[in-house]
Amino acid sequence: MWPKSRRARPVLLACAVVALSLVGGTGIGAAASAVAPATSGRIAWSPCPKVSGYLCGTLRVPLDYRHPSAGAVPLAVMERPVPQSKGVMVFNPGGPGESGLLILPILASLVPAGVKDQFTLVSFDERGTGSSEPLLCGPSAAAASSAVAGTATAARAFAGLGRSCRATLPALFPTVNTTTSARDMDQLRAALGEKRIDFYGMSYGTALGSVYAQLFPSHVGAMVLDGAVDANLSLISDAKADAPAIERALAHGLQSCTALPGCPLGADPVGFYKKVQAQLSRSPLPAPGGGDTAPVTVGDLYTASLLYLSAPTFTPGYFPAVAAAAAGNGAPLRSVALGLEDDINGESLVGPLWTITCSDVVGHPDAATTAQLARRLAAQYPLAGAEAVANYLIGCPGWSESNEPIAHLSPHGAPTPLVIGNVYDPNTPYVVAPQLAAATGGRLVTFVGYGHTWLLNGSTNSCMANVVTSYIVDRVVPAKGTRCSASG
Repeated sequence: MWPKSRRARPVLLACAVVALSLVGGTGIGAAASAVAPATSGRIAWSPCPKVSGYLCGTLRVPLDYRHPSAGAVPLAVMERPVPQSKGVMVFNPGGPGESGLLILPILASLVPAGVKDQFTLVSFDERGTGSSEPLLCGPSAAAASSAVAGTATAARAFAGLGRSCRATLPALFPTVNTTTSARDMDQLRAALGEKRIDFYGMSYGTALGSVYAQLFPSHVGAMVLDGAVDANLSLISDAKADAPAIERALAHGLQSCTALPGCPLGADPVGFYKKVQAQLSRSPLPAPGGGDTAPVTVGDLYTASLLYLSAPTFTPGYFPAVAAAAAGNGAPLRSVALGLEDDINGESLVGPLWTITCSDVVGHPDAATTAQLARRLAAQYPLAGAEAVANYLIGCPGWSESNEPIAHLSPHGAPTPLVIGNVYDPNTPYVVAPQLAAATGGRLVTFVGYGHTWLLNGSTNSCMANVVTSYIVDRVVPAKGTRCSASG
């Protein structure tokens, strides 16, 4: 269910399927510094139809903040109220593009008790996502899953992505970006009647939080940025940082199979993986059928592997799927891989994910540069180098639709954010966490563990839970150099 965009792909959403069964300013754009108009009224809350204890509603926000009279966009919102609430904490699960409404109940089950018992938890579907007029455009989720960065097939799959998405919702499309979503979030704050809101952003959500802090520093309370994304970095820099992180995590993850009774990958899981990787590179397997016409390729292996590494506890079918592919059945591998490409309700995340990712950045490498980078990283990191390129920029070569890209992000005036970096995170590499902390004036806390984000992979860790609870509830910024070990 999340990634930095596929600048941290949507890892959380795939995990939520399992979790649900368990729990029942400068440089952001010409108008960046403009004060958004107040919302016209409160949200009319009513009980959510399928989730007990939660309220759902709709908030109408300006379509274009530079032209407030140009119309409005309905945003789907959800809250988990508590008696005698100390404040409001807004969650963004990442993606970008993942539905906050679908994931909020899962996040609430993971948040430390001291936080969820005292704060009203809120989330919303960003414009162009979830139930807020989603951009259903671009290649199919299966085609995106099977695409291998730097290949002609991938270039064809994503060619015309911007045109496709613009044609789907021509008025909304130019406004689907993180800067506009940050303005929408401030409309939500006003509609909730709050002078300040607390915020918890995961993966891409850390970029949204950073932009919000730059635009509206006086409206920020506590801000937790978990799974750091530094929006100042280029897509190429992102991929270069991610390649060694995925490689290291994959070697460790595959080797962990030997601790399982009857490991499907045998006594040498890394060697088994390499054989499957070579087989799928030479000869893709037939499409699973049932409307899925895309052959199962090594791209599916990479995509499924990233999902597993991001949330291993929630991906029990990964090892059997790799073994099935070795035996000639690619359907299980495709099923796992689609966990990164589809929302919980089965809708594709490809359109909103890449629209936001590509619109947010200043530079878009062309197809030749992308292919060269994929070859170079694949040679240097043979297990996962190509996936790092797919993770961060496979949809962006040739993109020419950017509106309000993020540049020179360096918020000032907001309270010190808490930046959480997971040492072995395969999706938002740890090396970025100190950079985000420096850019935002934040305090870095290190979680020494595997998986994508602390909350998804270490929520039961008492050391981290105490740090986060103390920061949110008591506003205590932890000491410099604070570290918590997953094994501690």
